[in-house]
Amino acid sequence: MSFTQLEQDLRQYRPANVEQLNLPPHFVWPRYEGRSVGNLASTVGGMLGASLPGSLPPLEMGILDGLIDDVERVVLLVVDALGWVQLRRVMAKYDDLVFHRLADTGRLVPLTTTFLSTTNSVLSAIWTGRPPIEHGLLAYELYLREWMMAVEAIGFSSPFEPFTNTLLRWGFEPERFLPVPSLGQILGPQGITTVTVIAESLTTTPLSRMHFRGVDEVRGHRYASDFWLMLRRALADHRGKRLVLGAYWSAVDALAHRFGPTDESGEAEVRALALLMEMLFLKQLPAKDRERTLLLITADHGQILTPTASVVLLDDHPALRDRLWLPPLGEARVPFFYVRHGARDAVQDYLEEQLGERFTFLSREALLSSGLLGSGTPHPEVSFRLGDVIGIARGDGAFARSAADARRLAGRHGGMMPEEMLVPLLAARLDV
Repeated sequence: MSFTQLEQDLRQYRPANVEQLNLPPHFVWPRYEGRSVGNLASTVGGMLGASLPGSLPPLEMGILDGLIDDVERVVLLVVDALGWVQLRRVMAKYDDLVFHRLADTGRLVPLTTTFLSTTNSVLSAIWTGRPPIEHGLLAYELYLREWMMAVEAIGFSSPFEPFTNTLLRWGFEPERFLPVPSLGQILGPQGITTVTVIAESLTTTPLSRMHFRGVDEVRGHRYASDFWLMLRRALADHRGKRLVLGAYWSAVDALAHRFGPTDESGEAEVRALALLMEMLFLKQLPAKDRERTLLLITADHGQILTPTASVVLLDDHPALRDRLWLPPLGEARVPFFYVRHGARDAVQDYLEEQLGERFTFLSREALLSSGLLGSGTPHPEVSFRLGDVIGIARGDGAFARSAADARRLAGRHGGMMPEEMLVPLLAARLDV
């Protein structure tokens, strides 16, 4: 199947018996059965001869045909917010990017991300092989009943003072938070070495400590140059071993949040990423470190432009605000509404009447049974973290608690628009 056919199928697909959700036709459904980034863990483990019981299945047969025979080492690079739509736009404009040459010798296809299309949730699916309904890390902002507070779920601090180590100071143990094992914990006992390269500032965040349980080495880079050098040196240092070398690059996401995903800055960053990868990594990699090595480049999500004029302010809806016991959490594009006792029907009716053209609203029960979060044994706290009613932005809108929040970001993600949900998978053998 060509990537054009695959993209069309991803855009049009709906599972049976979901008509009652009333999802817009342009929403993209997460394909946990074998066409999503959540399937990468089983795919990577399987090609190295490992077993991942309980994980999502591997990618469908055919997606990586001809590329995975006798592979012993995998480089898995996650470029934050490099969505399929964004990458194809840049590649169409610049035919000299190394991505074209890698695609010619390998494969470039679209996949879906998981839902919600947001970093901490999707990375949790990539590094555990489990869907969000099982790993429980659903969104950037979550209400944690066990800690009696709302947190930003990367640094696990108050949303009003993010990344200040609040829960860590109170005894929070990140390594015990996810109820499912990480890829490092699964692959290590099966004789597979795991190494991660990530920004030095992120190496010890609670989220990283969750994902990198069991990883043999976590290497922290400071700049773009040493990022690629670290990848090259990691391959050399572990020559002759079965290896998964994971890497994460955040700049595309940071620029898209600040300036919007269609701004020239993001385009320039993708070009710089391609150039440095070619100059400092691919061209400098000796033949002995290319042997039986597969490069996989993907993303956790894309982004969509969210003009301030399209952002709904909670204070503009006092009848809604006063029926909530907690301001909306989740994502700006997918707000979770926590409703006061006895007010659920009134809140649902108000949301449908006042904001139904801008959001699709689902009850907690409808979302949990829909399959949007995947299948499997639900994390015991999922129903409490979701809230009572969940909104999914239909177009370029978002929901904010204040005017300052509305102005803070030009680009956002989390929802089900193609720009957010479709991500690339660029796969190429390095020994060809």
